Amino acid sequence: MRSACYRIVWGLLFVLVDLKIEFVDVLPDMLGYLLMASGLWRLQALNGYFRAGHLSAWLLLSWSVLSLFWFPEVGTGGVPMQSVKDLLIQLPAICLHMVLMFGICRGIQANSAGAESGLDHKARSRGHMFMAAQLLWLIAYPFILNLDSGDMIPVIFICSLVVMAAEIAVLFLVRLAGLEWTEETE
Repeated sequence: MRSACYRIVWGLLFVLVDLKIEFVDVLPDMLGYLLMASGLWRLQALNGYFRAGHLSAWLLLSWSVLSLFWFPEVGTGGVPMQSVKDLLIQLPAICLHMVLMFGICRGIQANSAGAESGLDHKARSRGHMFMAAQLLWLIAYPFILNLDSGDMIPVIFICSLVVMAAEIAVLFLVRLAGLEWTEETE
């Protein structure tokens, strides 16, 4: 189970870090989703939440491949320009990512129920934190389109930081689960 958890951790890291040189993504999201799908495939026998995460990881992998060809980024001067159409195109991927994170957090919570370390409580709180951060982002995003660019950038920056902090918290949760589950099996 340790290697499965570490695959998920590396996959989350690849999706979270968006490192581009010119127009080439050095850490492609596709590879991250593939790593997460392979890790969740090994964990899906434990409970149905991991199975839901596994399915959403495969759907996100397909979505990221399609987005390379059908939804190119629109940008001027390095600042991405968003429209309502762009938001509607991204909405299914955001929802699938929420299902993925929900499956990971709830899967860890269900598999660790009653553990002395309190991993189940950590999984529940970090899952709630991620969902709250993502919902804040989804609620704020339509209003951001109506702001001036000087006001829009700080709001986007703060919302992005909150979502990134929640994703990093889930990343550390998966790592902690891998360490704990290894100790139980050895």
